[in-house]
Amino acid sequence: MRNLVPEKMMTFTCISCHVAFKEPNIQREHYKTDWHRYNLKRKVVDLPPVTAEVFQQRVLEQRAQANQQEASKSLTPYCNYCKKKFGSEKSYENHLPSKKHQDNILNGPKSVNKKPENSDSAENEVARNEEVEEEDDSDEWEDDDEAIPVTSCLFCNHKSDSLESSLKHMSSEHSFFIPDFEYVVDVEGMVTYLGERVGQGHICTWCGHLGRQFPSTEAVQKHMLDKGHCKMFHEGEVLLEYSDFYDFSTSYPDGGDANEEVEPNVINDSGFELVLPSGSTIGHRSLNRYYRQKLNPNPRPVPTRAAIQHGNYFKALGWTTSTKEIVEKKVRDITFMRKLFLKNQLGVSVKANKLQKHFRRQVDM
Repeated sequence: MRNLVPEKMMTFTCISCHVAFKEPNIQREHYKTDWHRYNLKRKVVDLPPVTAEVFQQRVLEQRAQANQQEASKSLTPYCNYCKKKFGSEKSYENHLPSKKHQDNILNGPKSVNKKPENSDSAENEVARNEEVEEEDDSDEWEDDDEAIPVTSCLFCNHKSDSLESSLKHMSSEHSFFIPDFEYVVDVEGMVTYLGERVGQGHICTWCGHLGRQFPSTEAVQKHMLDKGHCKMFHEGEVLLEYSDFYDFSTSYPDGGDANEEVEPNVINDSGFELVLPSGSTIGHRSLNRYYRQKLNPNPRPVPTRAAIQHGNYFKALGWTTSTKEIVEKKVRDITFMRKLFLKNQLGVSVKANKLQKHFRRQVDM
């Protein structure tokens, strides 16, 4: 005997959504809806299901938020003086104090504003195309991201009146200091180079030698603040990168040059001077006026007054420089890296000479 179930009690339920259906076709259609998929995902993370009304309300909120983001992207920072568009508000603000922008303000009567990227008028579209063509045809090409000026902080949006104030801010707020400061001969050049690395290259000042690059200036600044990388890496192969801003000649023994090769004493009998084995030089009396000149064949860069003041400021804060042994090791590393660089450069030059496809004999014998 079969068990007969009344028709009014035949229901098809969905356990994930806590709803019931009278027909199986409706149940199968329900399994294909986004509402059911949403509740399945909530069930996986042990969350209660939501009703159809709540789900529809959340969908409308997401669409409204997406439309708002699209509307905000339709307006991009644009400079009429330089005829450039910028990808972010930060890059636009960094562009305003640049020297090129200030020169264009003095030379051009146009004004700086924000131009909509998507314009419905045909005139704006034609004008935009002409500006792009002019920018492409120009010989001078410039990145959208500007280098951080020396008067701005490398790690935040703080702007100072001078380089000294900026270094004091970075030292007190971010514990940043320049290693081996007493050997630095070009402070402004080093800070300018660091600003280009962070602002244009989007490279961290501490872990940038590992090859990691960030998508924007804000991203690399956030990384340095979060990771505590508000410091300068100055070891190993990176020493050669900053060698132009340092002068370690004062740390050499007897003030000599580390790259100087000692040659044996020879006697030169050219007729104008005589070099004795003891090292003394005897010159001809006709060249007396030239021997009286005291010229320095190897002039050393002298630290500026600003560099000395910055060094005293760091010493007052308690920053100590490297020991003599560490400085000597850095000098040896820089010398080795320079020789290796010149050797590799010579190899590239030799290989470049082998790129010729044809050989033509110059003299027929």
